[in-house]
Amino acid sequence: MLNIHPLDTKWVSQRLHGLPQIHQNAIMYRYKRKQNRREANLHLLHTTKAIAKILGHTSQIYTVNVEDRDYKQKAIFHARQCIQIASRLNSQCLSKTYSAITRYISVYQIKPHSLTDAILKNLQSDCLTDIEQAKVVGVIKRACDESWWKPKLRRAHNKQVENISRLLNQVSRQRGIYASNITVESYKSQWQSSRELLENTLATNELDYSVSLAELSDLNVSNPKIRKAELMVRIRGFEDYATNMGYTAVFLTMTTPSKYHRCFAKSGDENPKWQGATPLDGQDYLNRTFQRIRASLNRDKITPFGFRVAEPHHDDTPHWHLLLFVPTEQQQKLVQTFEEYCLQENGDEQGAKERRFKVEYIDPNKGSATGYIAKYVAKGIDGEGIEHDLYGTESVTAATRIRVWASCWGIRQFQQIGGVGVTPWRELRRLGKITDQSLEWVEDIRQAADDSDWSRYTELMGGVFCKRDEQLIRTLYQHKKQSLVQPTEDSLNQHQDDSNSSIYKTNRYGDELITQVKGIIALGFEIVTRVHEWTLSHSRANEKIELNRSYLEFCK
Repeated sequence: MLNIHPLDTKWVSQRLHGLPQIHQNAIMYRYKRKQNRREANLHLLHTTKAIAKILGHTSQIYTVNVEDRDYKQKAIFHARQCIQIASRLNSQCLSKTYSAITRYISVYQIKPHSLTDAILKNLQSDCLTDIEQAKVVGVIKRACDESWWKPKLRRAHNKQVENISRLLNQVSRQRGIYASNITVESYKSQWQSSRELLENTLATNELDYSVSLAELSDLNVSNPKIRKAELMVRIRGFEDYATNMGYTAVFLTMTTPSKYHRCFAKSGDENPKWQGATPLDGQDYLNRTFQRIRASLNRDKITPFGFRVAEPHHDDTPHWHLLLFVPTEQQQKLVQTFEEYCLQENGDEQGAKERRFKVEYIDPNKGSATGYIAKYVAKGIDGEGIEHDLYGTESVTAATRIRVWASCWGIRQFQQIGGVGVTPWRELRRLGKITDQSLEWVEDIRQAADDSDWSRYTELMGGVFCKRDEQLIRTLYQHKKQSLVQPTEDSLNQHQDDSNSSIYKTNRYGDELITQVKGIIALGFEIVTRVHEWTLSHSRANEKIELNRSYLEFCK
């Protein structure tokens, strides 16, 4: 094994400075396996230049910090830099300030808050409306706010660390399956901090009832058990609905060409076809391919419905599983269309026809369609109900690492294809029994939701192919209003017109009205499901919660 030449010691140390120890170890392992001093030093030079490129730095200067205080300090620094840019260009036109700010943000691999093409065009011609100008100013205000910078810097940093780990082949079934070990530990720490914040944050309503945000979070789909249960109810409901319609089910798997994969599954050796593609590049490929498939199916008047599950290969390259329901006579055309488009890119490479696209025709006499996808849902949430994954990893460990993978890259794990909306379903389940005779049909839908009967709920809402804006029940959103601390006769007169947007609350940047879910709209009739107004605080949370619990016990 090659040792570092005494004359190279200082240079090697400089090239490795700032990298996490696990990355330094991986680089030096490769360094020492080279045949001679020249090969080793060239390898180190090329590797560190590639790392600098990932970080958006020059080949000479790069650092990777992993502690929370670095995000805080960097966020403060960048916000102050943007304040200086904005103040320096204050006397010039708004478009120059906007351009300078967005250029600064982009240097750090962060996307500025998006604006429509129409606003950008009007910005260049200096003919913005008041609302459009507020949105442009909102982009600048965000860049000058350290609280806007911090989460974006954290997300960018997580992706950079994971990209470096992939570059060094540290994500595989042999080293760190689905996500690198350093990223998994980082996210576990973040999740723990978030949980502690929820536990120490108190929500109090207008009745002076208090509860921690952690307890509220455990009552919705943030809770993995509830999330999995709801997904399984919806999937099973789709299967029941399809059975009633005489449809058949098919289970499809889409994966990416070889160039998106970092290493081989069996050996863990580097894939020579890989050219730096990230999991996001693989996800973009799958999205593009699926969009083309859906466009082709629409031309053929084939409209399947079902669910899609995105999960990683061992080296965190994504692939999709799709459970689709379609009329029996259209099933073969659907499969042919998928196969055709999945093989369009590099379809002639070795193993493409066997691995790129797989199909399983589901025979209801041998097993349910829901059973085919159930293990993938469990594996992507909590691992409960299965012992090991495909690679032999313990299920709970695999589920944690898959959740880290999805969070790091911002990849949506589960997606419903077609069908009615789930938000009205959730709001209906918050309601009690509706006794108004004129809303008896709403009560039927509410009862279906309350009974977790997704099939009947879908049917009553207008059917699986009913467009969202034509469904019988839709979500009610309301703008949050400004609260008047000491209303006077003049102020009441000023705010009596609800159409005046000045009574509504805007976000901290002043460019968007704050909207919130309030209930449902049933053919124009509004039903409020969220009747309480909550305020948040961090002081004496535990004491007040215990007091409320004691009071409730006393009432019993």
